[in-house]
Amino acid sequence: MTARIILVDDHPIILTGLRALVLGLPDLEFVGQATSASQALALVRDRTPDIVILDMGLPGMSGLTLAERILEGAPATLIVMLTHYEESSYVQKALKTGIRGYVLKASSSDKVTQAIRTVLSGGIYIDSELEEYRSEWIRKLSQAPSPAPAAVPNGTLTNREVQVLRLAAVGHSNKEIARRVGLGIKSVETYRYRACKKLMLHSRLDIIRYGASHGWILDI
Repeated sequence: MTARIILVDDHPIILTGLRALVLGLPDLEFVGQATSASQALALVRDRTPDIVILDMGLPGMSGLTLAERILEGAPATLIVMLTHYEESSYVQKALKTGIRGYVLKASSSDKVTQAIRTVLSGGIYIDSELEEYRSEWIRKLSQAPSPAPAAVPNGTLTNREVQVLRLAAVGHSNKEIARRVGLGIKSVETYRYRACKKLMLHSRLDIIRYGASHGWILDI
């Protein structure tokens, strides 16, 4: 099954390179490109892409704001941010917004490909040039105590439901969660489903935002 992809950047040379890259990947279907926020929003509405490669520094509207607009209208859309910004604060803002991949423009095309593959498989990709930030993020996450089961409108989350949802919020796939916590994939799917049902979370973006609001992503 092919994934539909849109490219958004105001630099024609970068767009040309990205398009050549995408057209060389057999499991991706290129469905459009945009050089402005308004064009991008129209394309997302009309072409319903699975994934968007998005420039951080668009004129008139930041990439982060555009990402928020895209996800408001199409919450299942996966977004990979392409940027010059290396500061960890930008990575944090991107994750909080719901962006799934963060790649530096100075990086090789292989990293863009890897980011696409990672987010399509359910993970979060952070450029290896920012590995110090990513490693610290994961280390703190693994050392932080698990939050107590939360009282929610439709019941109380169990410790296991919290554990699974927390790992899902930071980008781990069900397979990765199963390996980390020593459960079968079916069990992980069940705990994730129960937690989402209790919390009334309906999409991957809902899980990320819930995790961010509870300190699972940014305050670790």
